[in-house]
Amino acid sequence: MNAINTQMKATWRKMIGTALLWVAIAALVYVPSSGGGAKGAIIAVLGFVAFASGLALFADGLKLDIVD
Repeated sequence: MNAINTQMKATWRKMIGTALLWVAIAALVYVPSSGGGAKGAIIAVLGFVAFASGLALFADGLKLDIVD
């Protein structure tokens, strides 16, 4: 039963990590076309945070898969 929970955690983390990486790509596409200003800077910061957390979650999910 514990192996199933570990596998579920790994799958969940990889899925959420992938979704956050897509959000970061969307922010990367939006920022140059936004025309600058405060709104563009906020989206850029949120995109960076999404990228960093998505990459960390995806890597952690892969690590759980490899260790299991």
